[in-house]
Amino acid sequence: MRIAFLCEQYPPVIWDGAGVYTHDIAHALARRGHEVHVLCTQGRAVRDDVFEGVHVHRRPLLRAPVTRYLGPAAKLITGRDHPRDSLSLRASLAVSYGFWLRQSGIRPDVIETQDGETRGLFTALGRRTPLVIHLHTPTMMDVRMRDPELTRKGEIADKVDRFSALRADARTSPSQLLVDTLRDLDWLRPDTDVDVIPYPFENASFAEVPTAEHTGPNLVVVGRLEWRKGLDVLLDATSRLQKRGIDAKVIFVGKSSGRVDGVETGTWLERRATELGVPVRFDGHVARTDLPGLYGEARVVVVPSRFESFSIAGLEGMASARPVVATATTGVSAWVARWNGGAVVPPENPDAMADALEPFLTDAGHAATVGLRGRAGTAELNPDVIAARREEVYLKAIARHQVHGPARGRG
Repeated sequence: MRIAFLCEQYPPVIWDGAGVYTHDIAHALARRGHEVHVLCTQGRAVRDDVFEGVHVHRRPLLRAPVTRYLGPAAKLITGRDHPRDSLSLRASLAVSYGFWLRQSGIRPDVIETQDGETRGLFTALGRRTPLVIHLHTPTMMDVRMRDPELTRKGEIADKVDRFSALRADARTSPSQLLVDTLRDLDWLRPDTDVDVIPYPFENASFAEVPTAEHTGPNLVVVGRLEWRKGLDVLLDATSRLQKRGIDAKVIFVGKSSGRVDGVETGTWLERRATELGVPVRFDGHVARTDLPGLYGEARVVVVPSRFESFSIAGLEGMASARPVVATATTGVSAWVARWNGGAVVPPENPDAMADALEPFLTDAGHAATVGLRGRAGTAELNPDVIAARREEVYLKAIARHQVHGPARGRG
């Protein structure tokens, strides 16, 4: 098959899990003999490369950043949820990917893109090519979690994102948790079918990280610093551990995103840690090649999110032979439980999190034993195995498209 991915988050520009996923599954599919293209609209580059069989096409994002030139007056048109509800960004992504896909001459047998911000909008509208939507986490879902009542602009943005997902020939999700949550939000209809396929995971680069047996009491969190990640709950849990006489240091790896109480998230977390007297370190965004060393500093890897459709960081932690403490509202929690590779706790519960962390912080040998169980488990998500499952979805999408054609979608 000739498969095209639409995703601007491809290495060396990786902003979050979407970029890691696209990279890993694209290379796994190429190894299986498919012709794989990744179209990235990012920056101003016009460049074509081939990386280990994957054709990467970098093109400019066709955008007129109106708000950039309005100064303080921009707040009058952006609103409280900017940029998540940005209609101009959605239009730019739709036009950019539609234009560059046509100009590229790739002519794919199937296109895969993500659920938010309309990368596949013109494909969904025109129905000329089979479309698979990978449900990562719809953009407005973060906003809904904090305030279920969207603004009018937010409602329009959410409907635009939802349109492509419902009109696609097939949909996939990395976890049943995400599917159930989207149904509860009426984002997915009850009869909308979704194939649940976990993320591919290549554990080789983490296999040489030494066990946690000789580490200090460090808690490592990897990912964007944002409210949804529940990082404030982790700080509260660490403060409770201190009151029990258990010292721990929190290491945040990732760049700040969004604001809390009107303050940039990273700054807010730093202030909160100072108030609680919790030792912290902020490492910012790091290259993927640097992650094994950072996981090597951890006694425990923590995924404290209020919601996360999966969490590749959780897999990386287990592959690094670290026990992982994750909230039940993260997709990776099912795998932590399956492999007995740590502990699963309720979200928004610092006491439960402190209780789960304590045995690992007080007994490094126990942390090492549990971490090795998780490391062994990650082999189950070998990219070649996951790629074979995705092939089945692509073939289903192609078959459906042949039946329904350009006249109507399938939802």
